[in-house]
Amino acid sequence: MAATEPRRRGTRFPAPSASHIALSIAMMLAGIVLLDCMGAVAKHLVQRYPAQQISVARNVVGLLPIVAILLWEGRGRIILGSIRLRQWRLGIARGLLVAVAQLALYGSYQRLELATVAVIAYSGPLFITMLSIPWLGERVGIWRWAAVVGGFVGVVLVVGPGTDLFTWYGILPAIAAFFYANSLVLTRRFDTSVSHAAINLYAQAGAIAGSFILLLSTADAVMPSGSAAEIFVDLGLALLLGGFGGFGVYLLTLAYRRTAASLLAPCEYFGVLSALVIGWIVFSEWPVERIFPGVVFIVGAGLVIVLREHRASGRPA
Repeated sequence: MAATEPRRRGTRFPAPSASHIALSIAMMLAGIVLLDCMGAVAKHLVQRYPAQQISVARNVVGLLPIVAILLWEGRGRIILGSIRLRQWRLGIARGLLVAVAQLALYGSYQRLELATVAVIAYSGPLFITMLSIPWLGERVGIWRWAAVVGGFVGVVLVVGPGTDLFTWYGILPAIAAFFYANSLVLTRRFDTSVSHAAINLYAQAGAIAGSFILLLSTADAVMPSGSAAEIFVDLGLALLLGGFGGFGVYLLTLAYRRTAASLLAPCEYFGVLSALVIGWIVFSEWPVERIFPGVVFIVGAGLVIVLREHRASGRPA
C-alpha cells in the first residue's frame, strides 16, 4: 500500500524537467500497481493462513528484491559502504512499525474487499499530517486540520457505523495506515546521502524481526496442506507476495527521492482505481456503493494537504 512521504523542512528541489517528472510518475504508478497486486495475493492467502504467517513470508521473500537491487546498483556486487547506515536503529524501528501495519492490513483482507481496504488505508496522509507535530515539531494550519477532519469523516462513511462493515475488521486498515504513516514520517530523520536501497534493507530487517515476534507471540501458524500442486502454488504465491511488495516499495521510494513529494502525491490515489479493477478481475468484487461517498472525502482531504504542502514549500501548485 502507498502513502505520501512528508516534505523535508528547508529542502529545495531543483526545477525538474517534464521528462524527469514523467519518469518519476511512471515509477510511482508501477509501484502502486505492484502493491495492489501484493494485496490481492495476500487476500487470497489469508483465507488459508493467518495474517502473522503471511507477514513473515512477505518480509523474508521481500529481501530478495532488495538484494537484487543492491547487486544491480553495485554492478554485480554489494558494496558495504552503500549499505552502511549511521541511523541503523531508526531503520530497524521503521521495520517494526511496518510489521504491525502489515498484520493489521492482511488481517483486514479476511472480511473486506480489496478496494474497501485500499480506500480506508489511504487515510495515511491524514495521520502523517497529525504525526508531523509530535515527531517533527511542525505546525499545522487550519486548512490542513480541516482536511484531516474531513478525511476522517470519509473514513467513518466508508466504515459505516450501524452496517455490517462496522466491526474490528473495518478499523484494521486505518490502524495499518497509522503505523505506515509513522514509518514514513521517520524517513525525515535519515541523512539525505543515504541510499534508498539501504533504507529499505534496514526496514526489511526490522520487519522480519517484528513479524517473527508477532508470529511467535501468538503461536498461530499453519503448515501448508493439500496436494503437492496446491502446496507448490502457495509457495509460488508467497514468492509473488514478497516480489510485488519489495519492488513496489523500491519504486515508490525511488520516485519520491527523485522528485518533490508534492508533485507526486496526487498520483497516489490512482491506487483506489487500481485496487477496484484488480479486485473486480480477481475476486469479482465491485464495492462502489460501499466506498462512495466516503472515498470523495478521503481523496479530497489528501489533495488539500498536497496543495497546502505546495504552498508551504513555495512552489507553484
